[in-house]
Parts: sequence; structure tokens; C-alpha cells
Amino acid sequence: MNDRQKQFQAELLKFPEPVHRILQSIPRQAGRLSARQCTELVYRLGIDLEQLMTRLLPLAKIYAVVPVSRFQVGAVVMAGAGKNGDPTDLFLGANIEFMHQPLNQTIHAEQSAALHAWHQGAQYLRAIATSEAPCGYCRQFLYEFEKNAEMMVITPEGKNTGYRKTALSDLLPQAFGPSNLDNPTGLMARATADRIFRLQAKVKDRTVAEALTAAEKSYAPYTQNFAGCGLQISTGEIFKGRYVESAAYNPSLTALQSAFLCLNMATFETKRSVQRVVLVEKPTRVSQRRAAELLLESWAPEIDLEYYEIK
Repeated sequence: MNDRQKQFQAELLKFPEPVHRILQSIPRQAGRLSARQCTELVYRLGIDLEQLMTRLLPLAKIYAVVPVSRFQVGAVVMAGAGKNGDPTDLFLGANIEFMHQPLNQTIHAEQSAALHAWHQGAQYLRAIATSEAPCGYCRQFLYEFEKNAEMMVITPEGKNTGYRKTALSDLLPQAFGPSNLDNPTGLMARATADRIFRLQAKVKDRTVAEALTAAEKSYAPYTQNFAGCGLQISTGEIFKGRYVESAAYNPSLTALQSAFLCLNMATFETKRSVQRVVLVEKPTRVSQRRAAELLLESWAPEIDLEYYEIK
């Protein structure tokens, strides 16, 4: 049993035994609880859904990768894949750091949970719970999402089940967002048109194809630098990551960072054997190629980045 599994079992014992079966499914479901499971947990624990989100934060923190700070932060988002009245699932996330890299390469817990939901097909975020108060960087990142004014930010109060709920718009007054750069919609907007790209070179390869699909679903309204990444592990499974931009630029996450957070949420083991890393992008005034190579040098120095341009 690795350290993550030990931490998970220790936190599991803090819950009543009747809910252990449901909670044990979280690692198998890549850090996700379905609406049906949430309904059962709320009933058995005698709490509301927002209290459940705060109760899950210690489990979310276990997914943290923090070789620099040693400070785990967890987040849980309430997200759905249909109209706003549809049932919502819960998605966990945690902060991720990279040894020997600048601190601005860090993926914050709020980014991890929100993009985890987006990669899993969610089409709107209703609320996010965080184990620590969101920093300004994260508030700015969350403001990029469609209907950001309606998003609620939940933080636990004390050691009981109490919590504080605050609208994102109150946490980020006089905000700078997509509309300031003439972007009429935000991240997860349902009206976003499908994009179809073609590789500059003729390549028939499953990992490259998956990276291309991720690029087509990426979010790059400010630079048009659409990009996707594919990580293939030793089992042959491929994890995809999409580039996502912020109107404030700095909170943007590269396609490789997104792929890594998806891998992190889906593989509960401490050791992950990555065999290939493929980056597909449409280079414009910016390119992610060098940034991806630098990140790989510290994280997986034995792997060479495979790079393809699209048009």
C-alpha cells in the first residue's frame, strides 16, 4: 500500500462505516462522484451537498503533488453536463508542483478540480469548495468560466460541518475578464463551435490522434494557439490534456500541464510510468513547445517530446 492509499484509508475511517463503500469508489472513478452517489451520501450522512463538498476536501488533498512546498491543498467542484437544473457530479482536485521548475508552473487546486471536470465532459460549474481560501490567481482563473457571477466559493469553518459560501463576484470585485478582451463567451460556453484541425505531416498514430482531438477542444480565444497533449503510459492508456487560456494570461495552463493533472487524478499510485508525450498545436504569436520541453526535462528527462503542428 503506497502513501496515498494509506492517507486515503486513514481519512476514510473518519466517516461512518455505511458510506465507506461509496467513498472507496473515488480512486476507481478518477476522483469523481456521480450525482446518484452524492444523493446517497447526503442522505446517509444527514448533511447537504455543500457540506459534503467540504467533508471531501481531506480526500481531495491526498491527490496533491507537492515536492517543493509540502503543503497540500484540495478542491471539490460541483459540475454538470446538461442544463443548469440537471443533477450535478462532484470532481476532486489538488495542487501540483514540479521539482526544479519556477513556481509559476504550479497547478493550483482550484485549477485542477475545475479542469478535471471540464475534461470529464462537464458543461458548467455551479460551486467550488476549497481547503484554503482561494488566492487571487485562482479567483482570476475561475472568473474565466461561463456564468462566473453565479459560481459560489465554499470554504469550511472550523472542525465542524459549518462552511462559508461566497459568490465569486464578491471575491473578485471590479474584475477583468473575457468581455474586456472582446470574448463574448467564457470557458465551458455551450455555444462554442466545434473546430477541425489537420496535421501538417501525415501521421497515423493513436496517441497523436488523441492529442489532436484535445487540441480541437482546447480554449484559446486570445492567442488562437489551440493545443492538445497526449500522455501514453506503460499500459497503453492515453491521457489527454487541453490548453486553456485566461483573460489575465498568467493563470493559463498549457496542454501538458492539463494532461498531467488528468493523469494524476486517474492514477492513484505514486509511481506512474509514462512512455510517450505528444504535443499538437497551432503555433501563432506564441508556442508551447519549448515550455513543454523544459517541463519534461525536470519531470521525465528520459522522454523526448514528440511535436506536431496543425492547421
